[in-house]
Amino acid sequence: MAVRMRDVAQRAGVSMKTVSNVVNHYPHITPATRAKVEAAIAELDYRPNPGARSLRRGRCGVIALAIPDLAQLYFAGLTAAVGRAAKSRGLAVLIEQTECDAGAEELALKGLRDQLVDGILLWPTASIAPTAPSRPVVLLGDGCSDLAFDRVSFDSAPVPAVPSVDHETVANAAVGLLLDRVAGVGSPKRRHIVVSPTGAEGHLA
Repeated sequence: MAVRMRDVAQRAGVSMKTVSNVVNHYPHITPATRAKVEAAIAELDYRPNPGARSLRRGRCGVIALAIPDLAQLYFAGLTAAVGRAAKSRGLAVLIEQTECDAGAEELALKGLRDQLVDGILLWPTASIAPTAPSRPVVLLGDGCSDLAFDRVSFDSAPVPAVPSVDHETVANAAVGLLLDRVAGVGSPKRRHIVVSPTGAEGHLA
């Protein structure tokens, strides 16, 4: 019989939500809890099946990343990290280059590819009108602070000039938060995760 998430939770002595957070690389898990869950996963040889979960829940297993300029080293590195974070969760990433164009960013938010993605990661740079997309949205960076969406931002200067901020931390925080919204997990209030070179810290907006 296949090992289920419930079996891992029982072995580790935690909730199924905690197991899900560890499997999805959510940043706000204590090292001790993460180690306990990972040990249970290894002992039971638990293998998540993201494809099956997507089919059951009516999802396609694809997220969109709308980024200003792939020619910039920071954005290229962030895009690669988002790809790794998504792949580790069994997801594919559809990449849009917006070139800091308001129309392209608004298009990404409105989701012309609506039927192709489960959620959208957007680095906004232009002044775009607030919209109500039918897919969850997580903003990256500090641009367009008037947009009322979940956000992952940084506690330092403009990020393209600050390579010390770890791409993997940013990507895992953003993809994890987006997947929480896709799954309808957590508080309905907007969340804001602030990432620094030493880690990620979240609060409700």
